[in-house]
This record gives sequence, C-alpha cells and structure tokens, in this order.
Amino acid sequence: MHRLIDDLLGLLRFRVGPLEQYQYPRWMPALLLTVLGLVASGGTGELGNNIAGRMLFMLLFTWLETLLFTQFITVWLRLAKWQPTGSLFGLIVLCNSLQFVEPLTSWLPDDAALGADLALSLLTIALMVNGLAVVSAVSRVRVLLGVMLFAPVAMLTLAMTLQLAASMGWVTIPQDMLAPVGEATAPAVDAPAASKAGTDL
Repeated sequence: MHRLIDDLLGLLRFRVGPLEQYQYPRWMPALLLTVLGLVASGGTGELGNNIAGRMLFMLLFTWLETLLFTQFITVWLRLAKWQPTGSLFGLIVLCNSLQFVEPLTSWLPDDAALGADLALSLLTIALMVNGLAVVSAVSRVRVLLGVMLFAPVAMLTLAMTLQLAASMGWVTIPQDMLAPVGEATAPAVDAPAASKAGTDL
C-alpha cells in the first residue's frame, strides 16, 4: 500500500510516471476502489436509513462506473493511435482517490461545502486528464473530450443503479429525485417498446 500512497502523492504534484508504474497486484486497486465506495456511501444519508443498503448501492455504482470508464477511455485513446502497454485501471482508481476527502465537506456550511465539492471534482478531473495524457502521449484536449463524453454514461449508470437499489430495498429515492432518475433511464427503458412499435407498424 505504500507504493499506492507514493504514486498518489506524485499524481497530486502532477508528476506522472510511465504506465508500467501503475500496474499493481489486482487486489490493491480493488481494495482501494472498494474502500472509496464505502466512504462515498457516507454522503448518501438522503437515501434512507438502511446503512448496509446504501453501502451496497455505492459499492455497485463505484465499481460499475470505474470499470465502464476504464473500458471507454481505453478505446477512446486507442482511436488516437495509442498502443496500451498495460491496464489503465490502477491509474484511474488512484486519480479518484480524492473521494476520501469528500465526506469531510459535509461539516462545512452549505455554500462552502458546494465550493469544496466543486474544487475536489475539478482537481480529480485535472489529475485524470493529466495522468491519462502523460501515460498515453495523447493530447490533454482529446483526453478531456473523452472524459466529457463519458459523463452522460456515468449519469445513466447512476440512475439505473439507483433504480435497481431502490427495487432491491437498499435505498429509498426521495421525491425530488424521482423525476430526474425517471428521465435519465427513460430512453433505455423505452427503447425496446419503441422498437416493438416500429416493428408492428
């Protein structure tokens, strides 16, 4: 774990090594990602009192989002003629490690908490873009575009995972979140029905 910490400190100083440096034994980034998911569940109090359910929900979402992003950005960089020499998974998990700090922002006043959350999000994106650009030798603009293109996928993944968690009784979706969640998942849910209607015509 000392190696992970040293590499994270290097990333925070915007010092990025070759991709081979971020090839860890599988259990190390897996453990770190699991802990990140558990920590993130601490900020989901509005989803009900089922603590174990909220933890399961955030674990599922954190893993799904990270795996999907790893595959997406790998393909995106390969389209820019990058030839991978290893997995991006470890580097991506490290860049997301600032989530450890995020629950602490709940202790701040509302306005300050929003500002701190925004700053953490921007710093995470900066670390991600810089790290991926250096290890792949692809321009930062192209990497940033890939990160932005993945954002709708991340939002859809969150909405679908939230609906699944609610159906399993893990979480309770607040009324003010029901409409946005329904709108986000509507295209995925309605697509088969629309296809069937088109076939019937």
